[in-house]
Order: sequence, then C-alpha cells, then structure tokens
Amino acid sequence: MTPARSRRATAASLLALAAALPALTACAGSDDVRQRVRGPLPTRIQQPVAQIFPNPRPRRAQLLEPGAGRATLDLEYASIFERNSDPGQEANFDGETARVTTRISYGVAPGAELLVEPAFQFASGGFLDRIVDDFHEITGFAEGGRDLFPRDQYSMSVRNQDRTAWQLQEDEVLLGDLPITLLVQVRDEDDDGPAIAARVTLEIPTGDESRGGGSGGWDTAAGVLFERSLGRWTLTASFDGVHVDQPRSFVEAGIDIRTMLFAAGGVEYRWTDRFSLLGQALFRTPITRSLPFEEIDREIVDLGFGAAFDVARDVTVTASFHEDAVAASGPDLTFYLGLAVGF
Repeated sequence: MTPARSRRATAASLLALAAALPALTACAGSDDVRQRVRGPLPTRIQQPVAQIFPNPRPRRAQLLEPGAGRATLDLEYASIFERNSDPGQEANFDGETARVTTRISYGVAPGAELLVEPAFQFASGGFLDRIVDDFHEITGFAEGGRDLFPRDQYSMSVRNQDRTAWQLQEDEVLLGDLPITLLVQVRDEDDDGPAIAARVTLEIPTGDESRGGGSGGWDTAAGVLFERSLGRWTLTASFDGVHVDQPRSFVEAGIDIRTMLFAAGGVEYRWTDRFSLLGQALFRTPITRSLPFEEIDREIVDLGFGAAFDVARDVTVTASFHEDAVAASGPDLTFYLGLAVGF
C-alpha cells in the first residue's frame, strides 16, 4: 500500500471510529438517562471571507418557552491555508481567526423566539501550522500546498481585475455584523413526528467593511429546522438560504456573490444524565463563481465531533473540533468552545 493510500485508510478508520463511538460506549453509559437535549453543535463554517455574511448555525427546533432565556458565549478558533493567484486575481486565506460571539435567545411569545448574536473577530499568523501539518500527515487529509510556504504567515485578501474586493486586517479586534433572528414553532415534537421551526434572519451592517469585518449591506437568511429524539439519541437537521446585499467593493472588482445554501445534520448520544457525545456535518455552496480558484468557488463540507457536559443546572459546556472534508475552500482545522446558561 502506498503512503498516500495508507494515510487515506488511516483517515477513514479514524472517521469510522468517531462515527461509531456512541454505539461503542453505550454499554458504559447510565442504564436510564433523562431526555435533556444538549446539541447540536452551534458552530459556523469559519471560512474567513464568508464571516461577513449570514452563516446560519445548527440549533434546536424546539423553541424556548415564553419568558425563558438562554445566553451562550462561543469561541471559535480556526486555522486555514488556501492560496491561489493569477495576474490581477487572488484568493488568499492564510492565517488563523478567532471569533467570539454572545448569543442571547429569549422566548417572546408562545411559539416565538428572538435571537441576537453580537460578535468580535481577530486574525493573525497564529501558531497552529505545525500542529495542522502533523494532523494532516497522520490522517491523510490534503496538505493544500502548506509545505510550499513558511509556517505561521498571514495573508487574507480577495482581488479581481486588480481591485481588492476584501481584505481582513491582521492583529485587530473587529466588530462583526449583527444577526437578529426570529424563530417560529411550526410544530412541537410528538409521537407522530419531529419538532419543526422556521427562522428568518436580518444581519445589520455593524462591522467595518473597509477592514474586513462586515459586508456593508443588509443581508438576509431564511430556513427551517428539524429535531427528533429517540431514547438516548436526538437527530437534528436544518436547511437555509442566504441572500447577500452585494458589497460595493465586490461589485467594483467584478465579483458576484451568489445566493448561498446551507444544510446541516447532527446526531447526539446521551451517555449519562449530564454528558452527551455529538457529531455533525455542515454543507455550504460556493461564495462566488467569479474567480476561477477552488479556494473560493468550491462547496464546503465541515465535519465536527464533540461533547457537551452539564456543569450545573441550566449551565452547559460544549467543545468540538472540525475538519473540512473537501479541503478546497474551508478551514483546515477549527476548535469550538461554548458556555451556555439558561435564565
């Protein structure tokens, strides 16, 4: 077996083991667990330029009761190396990004929930390149040309027709655009079927477009959520469309931002009364077809594995790691850490 095939076999074995882990550990769990849903993993796809547009997160389809609230502090840290250029054109995403989001949900009426998500972002050359290289060597995931450039460098820009459409400033804390989402319960979960909810998002341009923190436009998104619990297991799914108010800088550079489609599927296994294992797949269509580079004109399939633990009543800590299965446009590695508190 060639080294490449060996690495691919190793990667396939690791993914199969991760997928089978809930079943393998079932015998070690509690005999009877209460049905407390802690998933799905509420992560965004951390492609840098896409952070200026709505990026619907997976979430429960069962909404909060009127007067109930939930506050979550999210930290998402990603390493990405996707670089390509031709004369007058480039799509360079080389560095590490940290995004801190405070999500506040509140049940405003029977079957209606309001969600606001203020966020800050920071980007730098980082420190994870060697770790990511070793991870790719072990698992067989594509290197993407990392070995051709020095480690821990920084370059975040999109150019076309010798015009800069987007550039993310290094070593600056930037305020992001503000998504405000209204969710409506279509049906509650019962013996006949899953919980279903619809959501509509308006993203207010609070970010600085010139520094790469915002789109400068009023972007919108809409989608539908599903949730079904079966004993220890909970399955979730979501489908969303995002319509972008074309940023002026992209228009001037001759880049058309497409309507993006998102899909997510998640599985939760409740191991004990306080602990759940979580697996997830996220899909997003390309941002644009105006540049002939796979670094920006390819779909993203993000695979995530993690766990959630109740540290106290209505206080849950969630952690996960994520890898782009396509290895063309998405981050090489993403870590997520979240603290959620009910009120």
